[in-house]
Amino acid sequence: MSTSRKRSNIVLIDGCRTPFQIPGTGYRSFRSRDLARFAIRGLLNRTKIAGDQIGHVIMGTAFPDTETGNLAREAALGAGLPASVPAHTVSMSCLSSQQAIAGGIGQILSGGADVVIAGGADSFSSVRRPEELPLLREVSTGETMGKWADRLADRLGVSREEQDAYAVRSHQSAVKANESRLLDDELIPVASQPGFEAVTRDNGFRADFTPESLSILKPAFTKKHGTVTTGNAFFPADGASAVLIMTEEKAAELGLTPRVRIASRSWTAAHPADDMLTGAAHAIPKLIEQSGINPGDIDVFEVHEAFAVQIIALLKALASSPVPLPLRSLNPLGGSLSLGHPFGATGGRLLTTAANRLTRGNGRYAVVASPGGGGHGHAMLLEAMDAGSGNKSARGASSRKTTTQKAASRKSSSSKATGTRTSASKAPSGKTGKTEGTQRSAGKASSGKAGESSSGKSQTKKTESQKSGPKQSGTPSSDNQNTAS
Repeated sequence: MSTSRKRSNIVLIDGCRTPFQIPGTGYRSFRSRDLARFAIRGLLNRTKIAGDQIGHVIMGTAFPDTETGNLAREAALGAGLPASVPAHTVSMSCLSSQQAIAGGIGQILSGGADVVIAGGADSFSSVRRPEELPLLREVSTGETMGKWADRLADRLGVSREEQDAYAVRSHQSAVKANESRLLDDELIPVASQPGFEAVTRDNGFRADFTPESLSILKPAFTKKHGTVTTGNAFFPADGASAVLIMTEEKAAELGLTPRVRIASRSWTAAHPADDMLTGAAHAIPKLIEQSGINPGDIDVFEVHEAFAVQIIALLKALASSPVPLPLRSLNPLGGSLSLGHPFGATGGRLLTTAANRLTRGNGRYAVVASPGGGGHGHAMLLEAMDAGSGNKSARGASSRKTTTQKAASRKSSSSKATGTRTSASKAPSGKTGKTEGTQRSAGKASSGKAGESSSGKSQTKKTESQKSGPKQSGTPSSDNQNTAS
């Protein structure tokens, strides 16, 4: 029986995020509500939409700030949105901003709002006792994500070397993306306190990661025989993301050019004792089946990297399915292993990165997917705005038009700060590899047990990169974004 659905008319106008930072570094004086405010303000600046056009704001967070009862509301007001714009906050562990986006789509489809800002934020710098964070250990099983990742590696026979090799790939990809400035379209520099340089770049990726350097790390969860280390697991980060969504008709009414169409979404769930980290492997085939598209037309995959073994398991699972995932299409700009994972913000990052990649590459479809705490999975299908025409040259023209418009916007805008605060190694093609790393040691941001222990664009004035993060190579400054403050 066919499960294909009616074509969606929900579109993404644009998205952005703050640079992700190792806890205790660039955002050590900020709370989640501050980071969310920066992301919303940056989104308003780059899209030039009037605040009174926004119908609702939804933000996700995995670790609610005890001082902030409604993060979305405080961030929206702080970003300068009218008090008449409702805002609420959601929480779904690693899928918090995905749930915020889904809620925004629901608001639009139900007639509750025409235009929605959705996203999320988390600040591990402001968590006083990270070792007690409940979402790092499943209440129903008493098991941490890291321990379950070790069990997954053992069950599938995924070696330490494979995991380390994939982690190295992620870090090398992030280094190259940074040097090539391929992430500039999604980053909004954040002005810190007076006397501090603006934060313009992610600071968690490591140019010096190699299989050899990762091989010296000890297992982080299963002490004697484990293969998951701090190097081949995600590291918690401070950060925020925001996206602007509406219907295609509303975009035309407001004179806005959509980047992509959000064509379809899927959610899955399984008991965390059996399936804690493989939700994406279930959500992606479900998404393709219900959308009815040809998997061969998918040009872009952006998948949350909770652990290297989780990605390897996904590649193995999809290799024997109708939806094979080519490694060359997966996370070529880095992922959560190298960029970091602010639980509440990662979904917005994935959506924005995938949309930018699809536009730049003149592709037809992109898939965004994530596993999530509690055994959940999520996947989203993005479609080029003219995908129905099948005309790739037309998609190229559309991409060039969008780029030209954005360049004109950057040229005509000022560099004034936007807020109210002052200013794989080759991974094997059939297997993916490994990388574990001591990245957490930089900035002493994490306890060494990821997943358990700590778990517009118009600036013309150049700002230097944050110097307090881990040593990196090729980290140019950003000169094309508004600075959020």
